[in-house]
Amino acid sequence: METVFVAMSGGFDSFLAAYLLKTSGHRVVGVTFTLFNGPLFDRLDLGGCSSKSAALVARDLCRDLALSHHVIDLSDAFTERVVEPFIEGYRSGTTPNPCVLCNRFIKFGAFHEQALAMGAGMIATGHYARTERKDGDILLKKGCDANKDQSYFLYSVDKETLKRTVFPLGEYTKEGLRSLARREGLRPPGSRESQDICFIPGGRYGDFISRFIKPRGGRIYLTDGTLLGHHEGIHLFTVGQRRGINIPYREALYVIEIRGGENAVVVGTKKDLERDSLTARAASILYPVTKGISARVRYRQPDRPCKCTVYDDTLTVTFDTPVDGISPGQSVVLYHDDIVAGGGIIEKRLALEQAIL
Repeated sequence: METVFVAMSGGFDSFLAAYLLKTSGHRVVGVTFTLFNGPLFDRLDLGGCSSKSAALVARDLCRDLALSHHVIDLSDAFTERVVEPFIEGYRSGTTPNPCVLCNRFIKFGAFHEQALAMGAGMIATGHYARTERKDGDILLKKGCDANKDQSYFLYSVDKETLKRTVFPLGEYTKEGLRSLARREGLRPPGSRESQDICFIPGGRYGDFISRFIKPRGGRIYLTDGTLLGHHEGIHLFTVGQRRGINIPYREALYVIEIRGGENAVVVGTKKDLERDSLTARAASILYPVTKGISARVRYRQPDRPCKCTVYDDTLTVTFDTPVDGISPGQSVVLYHDDIVAGGGIIEKRLALEQAIL
């Protein structure tokens, strides 16, 4: 059996991942990341997934399973590859997805490299996703629990890394794992779900971003160009946002577009959010397929049928019916049934007539 290094956050999922690997006969080593060291975090009070307290919890969990445990410092890579691009994205008017960046560059980048150097044959995480080997290739697939599937965040992980990765939870549902823990008499930590970004506890995005971006007032326009009011900084807005616009109008207003170059925010009705097409950069194609493609532009959004073309590292995606929530900086992820076909970082929202297919 392979030696498997498991990313241990101190939470329920990674604990069960380690347990399942051990009971299947693998030599398992738990690893917790230190991510929040350095001057950027000195002023912030963080209790997130890689805090010192989480490392202590993970250590105790590994002790319960009779596993060795290591703490590795990935804070430089995390700051450079995840946090700084997140801040710069908001500065320019986009809405980055730090979880996608963290998976690509930290969990399946820096951690993967260090684990191999420390003697690992494979790495593992508590993601609800699956891999399948087929004809010498590796396929990334959705997790069996549709409510927990996290394949959306993994589309940019390269195939060579996927070949050395195992997702022990992919075949399980969350409730099935809870039942397993009860039957086996395990004492895992609580499984409370969190929707927060680990370095922004409480979801206070505005408070976090405002620590690094100086407010710069600008104008708010209606989609027809009418000047409606003023804002205190584009970094306080994301596409689809309703709260915080604070402009009286005959119906609810939503952020439709953020124009970084003009320092302007464009608002409109919910119908104005809909678009047929988009372009995305930094394309990652894991499973080339031309038919039967669907896509989603948000983690919790249902897959929507679409057509897609790839040119160099740019995707053009046209949906069969309009979708809302297309936001530059977020990711579009392509699927063929339950197989992850690829994805990219959304660059532009297009009207149907602008798409070239």
